[in-house]
Order: sequence, then C-alpha cells, then structure tokens
Amino acid sequence: MSKLNFEEGLKYLSESDETLRRVISNLKPEKPDQREPNFESLIRIIAGQQLSSAAASTIFQRLKSRYTGQTITPEMIITTSNAEMLECGLSNPKVRYILQIAQGFQNQPNLIEDLKRMNSEQVLQTLQKFKGIGIWSASIFALFYLHHPDIFAWGDVSIKKAIKLLYEEQNLNEERTEEIIEPWRPYRSTACMVLWRWIDEGAIKFS
Repeated sequence: MSKLNFEEGLKYLSESDETLRRVISNLKPEKPDQREPNFESLIRIIAGQQLSSAAASTIFQRLKSRYTGQTITPEMIITTSNAEMLECGLSNPKVRYILQIAQGFQNQPNLIEDLKRMNSEQVLQTLQKFKGIGIWSASIFALFYLHHPDIFAWGDVSIKKAIKLLYEEQNLNEERTEEIIEPWRPYRSTACMVLWRWIDEGAIKFS
C-alpha cells in the first residue's frame, strides 16, 4: 500500500486544481511531522472530537499526565476510574467510548499491526465498528497516523468551511463536495492538509 508523499501531492494538486494551486504557491505548505500509530493516538483523536485544537490538547495532556508521561495503553485506561477521566475534562460519552475501545484493543492486541496492512477502506470500516469512532475519527487516524495518501476528512468543520470559501459554495452539499474533491484523487490527504493550513493562516483569498 502506498504511503503519503506530501511533495508529490502538492505538485499533483497544483496541476489539477487552479484554486489549490494559488493556495499552495502562496502558503508553501510544509510536510507534516510523522506520527506513530498506536492506541494512544486513537484515544487522542477521541478526546479531541468536536473541540478546538487548544481545548483538545489541554484535555489530552491532563489525561496523559495521569500516567507520568508514559505512552497510554489499553491496560492503563481500563484501570483508571471514570471519575479520574472525567476530572481530565472528558465528557461521560467519551469516557464510555474510550473504555470500550480499550477493551476492544485488549481483546485484539495485534489490531494496530493489522490496521497497518489494510487499505484505506478496510481501515475506515474496521475502526468504525467501535462505538464512538465515526468517519471523521477513522479518517484522521488513517490520514495522520497511518499516512494513507487519499483520505478525505468527511465531517471536518474546517475543511467544509475552506471549501465553501475557496470555491464560493455557500450551500455546499455532499454531492457538490464530491464534484470538487474528485480531481484531488489520489492525493486527497494532502489537499486536506493544505486546507487546514489555509484556515489556520487566516483563510486569506489569493488572486
């Protein structure tokens, strides 16, 4: 299975989409840091669902500090009380999801290695079997941690906002989104990273 090639993706997107070409040429996005796929990274994604980056980071760091900075394992989560996790700022549903996922990973100790060998569709389907992991969370894991090159982060508020602004689509629906992102294949992961960077930089329109 091919892995994300950020520079190659930027070149391809610049040639296939005039709007992204302008964004890329002005922002000059840099290759993202490599992130290790493990149980902890998935828990980090769950903890950050529907929160700002700052709030998500604060809550996750509170949780991680309970384990003196060690990489969080399913066993650590299972032996942590609900009250302790709630004190970190996690909601009741997220605590339930994290505990269920920890139990699932404990029952499938080779799951991460299995995920590494799967194609994108298999990864998304496998992760979404866990309650609390929807298409967005599964996509973020496949994109940032398994480095799949052609993942589109459906349900991401910033991505939707970027497309609406850049392509002047105020009534953006799924069908129109599909039309816009189709030319980005097979580098939709890189396109998402470009759009996130554009939003972070202030969503400046480039002529």
